[in-house]
Amino acid sequence: MRTFFALPIVTIALSVSVPAMAQDIPPEAEAIERMNDPAFQDGLANMMSGFLSAMMEIPIGQVVIAADKAIPEEMRKGDSLSTIDSDTTIGDLAGSDDPDFNSNMDRNIRKGTAMLGIMASEFGAILPQLREIGERMKRRMDDLE
Repeated sequence: MRTFFALPIVTIALSVSVPAMAQDIPPEAEAIERMNDPAFQDGLANMMSGFLSAMMEIPIGQVVIAADKAIPEEMRKGDSLSTIDSDTTIGDLAGSDDPDFNSNMDRNIRKGTAMLGIMASEFGAILPQLREIGERMKRRMDDLE
């Protein structure tokens, strides 16, 4: 029963103290820290991997066949694509030259999320200079008026 009464007090204390502490931390610092958090990167990679895996299952064969039939003979440059199976998926086309397509895609997604963290850190390092440039440009444009 004591926990029940303590919960509102803790909630109020946190709602007052967290914003006060957060004022000292620039929002970009939080974003940079988050982008470099391995758990966040892993979650982002899992989400992106799931999204792309779902995209790879989209049947595209009928669209390719229809588009191929729409190309006039005089404009064709090579073989017809109408020989493609109507049940072909995006994944079938994307992975046709790479037997390790799915594992390579997952590895590249994970590298990409790590690279986002690196880019965020590097951008964060030059952010004060970019802000200063923006302020100088603003003052110069204000002087034009």
